[in-house]
Amino acid sequence: SFMSLRALLKQVRLKFGKFLIDNKKTISTGTVPKKILFLRQDGKIGDYIVSSFVFREIKKQLPNAHIAVVCTTKDAYLFEQNKHIDQLYFVRKRHILDYIKCGLLLKKEQYDVVIDPTIVLKNRDLLLLRLINAKNYVGYKKSDYQLFNFNIEGEYHFSELYRLALAKIGIEIQDMTYDVPYNAESAVEIKAFLTQNNIFDYSAINFYGAYRIKKVNNENIKKYLRYLTDMTNGKQFVLLSYPEVTPILKELSAGYPNIFVHDTKTIFHTIELIRHCDQLISTDTSTVHIASGFNKKIIAIYKQDEIAFIHWKPMSQNETHILFYPENINQIEPTQIKADWLVK
Repeated sequence: SFMSLRALLKQVRLKFGKFLIDNKKTISTGTVPKKILFLRQDGKIGDYIVSSFVFREIKKQLPNAHIAVVCTTKDAYLFEQNKHIDQLYFVRKRHILDYIKCGLLLKKEQYDVVIDPTIVLKNRDLLLLRLINAKNYVGYKKSDYQLFNFNIEGEYHFSELYRLALAKIGIEIQDMTYDVPYNAESAVEIKAFLTQNNIFDYSAINFYGAYRIKKVNNENIKKYLRYLTDMTNGKQFVLLSYPEVTPILKELSAGYPNIFVHDTKTIFHTIELIRHCDQLISTDTSTVHIASGFNKKIIAIYKQDEIAFIHWKPMSQNETHILFYPENINQIEPTQIKADWLVK
């Protein structure tokens, strides 16, 4: 009858969907993985930094392990400079066909384990995961997914999350210090910039976060420059920049002989400026993670969001101060930075 046909079709559709996207894995226990794949196609610089130690630590314990990463070509520069990563696979964001092609390619490689701590999975991500057909999957907050046979629940810093993910597959990590990316050419350029301008003991300031709510407006930047200069008796500061904002930062700091702006072209320039600074004052997490990697003194400004703060807080072993704003970075007054927090 028509009803039973409909019911049958519905069943077939559900079964097919389940087969295609989410199915129960067999747990292969006791075997140390030889081929490990990390899914990082949504990665940003901060995500890379907080997980950077895992590649080094896996190779320390399993020198013959094969480590691969799925990322976008935009973020490839981060992974390419890491000598512990054996192979990169590229997908274009939001290109479902790209994801399918990549998934089928990866399936042939027969990975022992896929590690994907993404909290919210889009259907194309789930499809990619399913197509890879790895022996094991480690996920975060995925108790309602059958695909993931290893799952981590609870709130953790993302670096800790990666440590726990590896522990699930029998790799115990001791050293969680970040591997901050290094580029020799940028290192030379920044050394030259500092020498030419007689910049020695300086603090670095990042006024621009990745999102609109994290960008300090011009009026407030002026207030910060005045306040910080007064509070430190004219200490040297370098304003962290990128091509779109370099002209305005140069304009805003023009009247200050103690404040410098480097004509920054790449993240590697920013990394070197943070490497050599006494302290970082920042509105954004990526530079905070870089400074944590170098164990710098940090003054960081975060949105009032308890969970996000647990996930992305600074992990520097050095003196760290945090200010929180309710909705927008410009709700913070420079005077909230206490004088005794500042490196003079």
